[in-house]
Amino acid sequence: MNKRLEHIVRTTLKDVLSEQEQEQEQEQQASVFDDAQKKFLGSFALAGAQHLGILYSMSDIGVREFVARSGAQYNCTPYVLLSLLRGKYIKIVPYTGYGRDTDYTIELQLPIESVQEFAELAGAKEGDPAAAGGAAATGDIGGGVSSPPPPPPPPPPAPEPTPEVAHVVKYGDLLRESVKISKQLMLEASKSKKKVLKQKK
Repeated sequence: MNKRLEHIVRTTLKDVLSEQEQEQEQEQQASVFDDAQKKFLGSFALAGAQHLGILYSMSDIGVREFVARSGAQYNCTPYVLLSLLRGKYIKIVPYTGYGRDTDYTIELQLPIESVQEFAELAGAKEGDPAAAGGAAATGDIGGGVSSPPPPPPPPPPAPEPTPEVAHVVKYGDLLRESVKISKQLMLEASKSKKKVLKQKK
């Protein structure tokens, strides 16, 4: 009887301890991200997808171009992108699979359900009174003067156009064309030097 009781107590304690560890992990996971990171991760929840955006190159220039083009739409800054990449919460992967295309996209490495709670933050813009809270939400700016009601929210942004529709030149194509033009210029320059040397003789 003593061994049975000891076994019951031991298994109950293990269950309680494992539940506490799971709760602590969930609390830590919720507090791992700062507000800017939560807004960006919430963009995945708003889109309802594991992938977000299109990067035309994995180089510094390609990442800067993505942040400049889509940063406001996805609440993305270079700091947020770099910190989440270093933490391995997101990953840059080929857009249509490995070896098929030169475009890339950002892939969420967490389950979409774990970032669902950040969707509200991603939907709120910085000038939004609901996001600011406090006096701005009530319309009281002090001095007894109330502000006019906020303008209606803008319509949701149009889906990102594909490169064919947007008439965007890919970064790799731009580099190839630049190399081709510079080779032509060098060839013409060497031909003109030869002509000048022949005329002097």
